Amino acid sequence: MQRSVTLSIILTFFLLIFAPFILTGCSKPLANNNFPYPKIAYISAKDSNIIPSNFAETFINRFKILFEKMPNPNLKELRFYFSDYANDATEDFRIPSFNFTPSYHLRLNAQAVYHTHTQNFTQSYSIPIATFNPPYTQDFDGILYKILEQ
Repeated sequence: MQRSVTLSIILTFFLLIFAPFILTGCSKPLANNNFPYPKIAYISAKDSNIIPSNFAETFINRFKILFEKMPNPNLKELRFYFSDYANDATEDFRIPSFNFTPSYHLRLNAQAVYHTHTQNFTQSYSIPIATFNPPYTQDFDGILYKILEQ
């Protein structure tokens, strides 16, 4: 009897922890394909490692969603690629270390082409694997706001 109560308490605890992640992932929209976005080019040939396609798809989806909310008519094209990718869970390209929350590590390199100038943006990320929820995750929003505010 005591064991079943303990197990149900543990199960309830885990359900309460993961429920917000599941619910937030289900409620967010994908980008509208009928909206006139600037040209978006993912330059996978420049990736320094093999990068899972989820990162590019997530970046493109978040860019489109944010562009719909705050369009920038001066932005003609957005080019991007990833570098310095590593995955703590598989210890790819990293010194083995123990970590309670394994993460993806990568650098996003973006080039925004505006009507008057071209500007490069670079930002490094450490994204916990447990919270990465493609294509909805908002990890790239900071750099996207910088690109759209130019």
